[in-house]
This record gives sequence, structure tokens and C-alpha cells, in this order.
Amino acid sequence: MTKHYLMTVCVAVLGVSTAFAQQQKKAAPSSKPADQGPSLAVTMKFIQENAAAGKLSYTTFVSDSTQQGMEWKNSTNVEITNLVADPKTCGISFHWRAEVNGRVSDDADYSLNLKDVQDIVVLPQEQNQQKANARSGHPEWTPRVEPALFTLVARRPRGVENAFLFSEEEMAGRIAKAMVHAVELCGGGNKDPF
Repeated sequence: MTKHYLMTVCVAVLGVSTAFAQQQKKAAPSSKPADQGPSLAVTMKFIQENAAAGKLSYTTFVSDSTQQGMEWKNSTNVEITNLVADPKTCGISFHWRAEVNGRVSDDADYSLNLKDVQDIVVLPQEQNQQKANARSGHPEWTPRVEPALFTLVARRPRGVENAFLFSEEEMAGRIAKAMVHAVELCGGGNKDPF
């Protein structure tokens, strides 16, 4: 396999499986009871109206530390559509479409049951991609993403993750806060006392 193909695969996997960051912002469950704050219906409506950031386009420049001067780039378009946040089922469903260098790399429907979510993190897409590279066996690949994007990752058991991309860190943080509240109201969250 070529490096370009592997990088394309790494970017395509972002929609279903994203990696962890060294300096991630973790949206921890609050210490107040889950029944305080907005209702589940209001929270899910906010998520539905704001979590699909529209079509985002970015370029990832990748350098290989094992080969001086080796760099390549991938142009990516990502779009989340048909996002539905259903308070009755505690579920979020959406359609994820990604194109890398003009070729469709992912075009499928996904769902997220908030009862299964253990935690929510927000991190720069560069850090997210660096971890994805390491997990795919290429820690020597260092990405630089332009323009800067932020990834919200909803982590579930057995390494299953859902990712949402944002152009603004503030909106990613607001959606993360809303999702943490919804997870609490739905009975999810990390139940490990340690």
C-alpha cells in the first residue's frame, strides 16, 4: 500500500473511529444532579440544530519524520446531514459523507445511543489525526490541518467512537456540554468509580 492510500484510509476512518489526544478537553459530568438544567427535549433540540456544522473542507499536510523532506497532502470534504436527536430513544442519528482528494471515502448512516456514551472529548483535529496515524501503525506521520478544525468525540465501550467536526472551538464546546447533559439525563456516562 502507498502512504497516500494509508493516509486516505486514516482520514476516512475519522467518521467512525477517532483517536484520543494528548491535550484533549474532556467534558466531565457535572457534580449537580442530572435533573437540573434544561430538559432532555430542549437539550436534544439544541444538539439537533447545532451539531451538524455543514460542509467542512480542509487540507491535511503530512510529513514523514523517517524521510527528510517527505510531505504530501490530502484535501478533504466532510458533511453531516439528516442529524436527528431523539429524546424518546436517547439516540442521535446522522448521515456522514467524506471525500478525500475527490474520491468518496465514506457515505453512510450512523447512530449514537447516549446511554452507551462513557465520555465526550473535544480536541484539535490535528491531534485527533496524529493519534489516528499512531493507531494505524504510523506514529512517524505528523499532520498539519488547514484551516484549524475541532473534533468532538463521543466515546463508547470497546473503543467505539463517533466524531463531529466543527470550525469553531466554542461551538464544539457548547455541543459537548449539551451532549454530556443529555448523556446524564439518559443514564449514560462512565460508571467506573475509579
